[in-house]
Amino acid sequence: MKNEKKFNKALFKVEAIIGIAATILTITMIGTSAFIIEDNPIVGIIMIVVPLVCFIIICLGLTKMEQIVGYYQCTKCRHKHVPSYHAVLWSMHFGRTRYLSCPKCHKKTWQKKAL
Repeated sequence: MKNEKKFNKALFKVEAIIGIAATILTITMIGTSAFIIEDNPIVGIIMIVVPLVCFIIICLGLTKMEQIVGYYQCTKCRHKHVPSYHAVLWSMHFGRTRYLSCPKCHKKTWQKKAL
């Protein structure tokens, strides 16, 4: 149990590092394309589209990682559960807190991610 918690914390750090790096790289590529688009519009557009598609794919993968690592805890009944990927992907969130429906009490609450 202790090793699993340590592993989950490490995965959270990796998730944050990948997310920050992907964001910086995407912004840099799009910013660079602003200078290239005047000389060569096709290359400039490619330098906008490719990073955005890669960023979306990375975000979907990071969402999957967040879904499978640890669990969410209902604030009403304290039930611990792992929601579906669909629920995690489409729920409102703020950081690692998501507005999810509890499978036990069936109430929608803001649920924090716990290890």
